[in-house]
Amino acid sequence: MTIFIKKLCNAFITDAVVNRRLGGAAGRSVEAIGAAIGGLWVGGIVTVSADALDWVPNLMNKAVHDDLQPVHILLREVRSVRREFGILTGIVVVELEEGGEFRFRCFNARSVAENMSDLLPSQVMSA
Repeated sequence: MTIFIKKLCNAFITDAVVNRRLGGAAGRSVEAIGAAIGGLWVGGIVTVSADALDWVPNLMNKAVHDDLQPVHILLREVRSVRREFGILTGIVVVELEEGGEFRFRCFNARSVAENMSDLLPSQVMSA
């Protein structure tokens, strides 16, 4: 499998739960932020091949979150990819055919979104 895109990123995970071992004020603060914004930005690596987008959390985030699962999205399930403004790093929004979306933030988000759009089956077929 050829990887066309590989980036360190933070993915917006709506069901991320801070492990109680974190505890104290830090744990309560992270929980409060997650509740306020509907999820947490979780560090990891996103890769995109000709067939799928995959995100895996980094080791630190695996340690501080309960049951943090990787994300696997087949590109044929993606309706569109766009970039949104973000402070310091842009946000790549992957809209899914069946509704919903997957968001991640990284440096050079505009280029990542454009390159990923070019890999979508609908784009490849029309080229």
